[in-house]
Amino acid sequence: MPSYTTGALARRGVSRITGVRDIATVLVLVAAIAGFALIEPVFLSTRNWVDIGRVYYTELALMALAATIVLIIRGIDLSVAAILALTAVTIGVLVVDHGVNIWVAAIIGLLVGAAAGLLNGALIAYVGISPIVTTLGTLTLYRGISLGITHGRNLGGFPASFNELGQGTVLGIPTQAWGFGVTLIIVAVVLGRTMVGRWMYAMGGNPEAARLSGIPVRRMTLLVYSSAGLLAAMGGVVAAARFDTSRSDFATAGEFDAITAAILGGVSIAGGRGKATGAAVGAMIIAVLRNGLTLRGFSGFVQIVAIGLILLGAVIVDRALIARRITQEVTTQLEDADDAEGSEPTSPSTDSKIPAREPGERSGLL
Repeated sequence: MPSYTTGALARRGVSRITGVRDIATVLVLVAAIAGFALIEPVFLSTRNWVDIGRVYYTELALMALAATIVLIIRGIDLSVAAILALTAVTIGVLVVDHGVNIWVAAIIGLLVGAAAGLLNGALIAYVGISPIVTTLGTLTLYRGISLGITHGRNLGGFPASFNELGQGTVLGIPTQAWGFGVTLIIVAVVLGRTMVGRWMYAMGGNPEAARLSGIPVRRMTLLVYSSAGLLAAMGGVVAAARFDTSRSDFATAGEFDAITAAILGGVSIAGGRGKATGAAVGAMIIAVLRNGLTLRGFSGFVQIVAIGLILLGAVIVDRALIARRITQEVTTQLEDADDAEGSEPTSPSTDSKIPAREPGERSGLL
């Protein structure tokens, strides 16, 4: 029988909290699917699930991945949806106004998205502006640039080969869903199997300790925010291909859906905890909810209210789990300290060989 110290058992309890939350997220998704399937017969049809993957899921899931990696390092990015729109209109302007090859324009759009994320990271890491203020400002900046370079126009008419990225299917599954699957695997491997991923979790757990331990916190901040910009830009490429057009209002308020999806998936707003797969499940919950409510004829207003309530609920649960985790960690430290004191060896020979001295008697060592 293996023996465990009190501290080990407590740490196992903390790990169970995360596991329970992961299971709970999946159960919420299953419950949502079952509920809409009971009240809307069309919901489980193949055509509807293709629509979920194409219309509701992929772009949101890419933004949720972007939100996830930023939240893990204890940051926040409110500009992911604006970067998506900026990428899309960059493609449109280059192709329609300047005759650039569509694939070259798509690559330039991805680079623009990464550069936008890099600017966020530079302002946070080197200028010292808080993440929420920085990305709130760049949200407005990138939306304004998108509107300015298009002059309010819708720019479209892309080649059919490009539009297949957003309108085609492979083995009955939307093309963009395959692309997202590959991206999800890459992000999950980086987070869970590489030094970069371990550094990210360390930064989220305790940024100052991470810096003192030699982790290049500033450069990592640049890397994470530029990667988030690239992930959001991939959503912009998909959106342009799906709509066969580019608009400056793509994914308006999508940043809140992305953050909601990440938190639903178990990513902590306090940093240092979360998985890419959890964010993918959280995004699917939002996609299923939007699709189901649309099928039932509910307006966009109702959908926004519902997602807002879900976000509040997810944050409340996250705060409760953080408080419980802190309590577990403090209990672990106290119990480990008690165990260490209780197991401290004593020297019986010392007690037996050195006689007790009367008050005022001098020691022979002096």
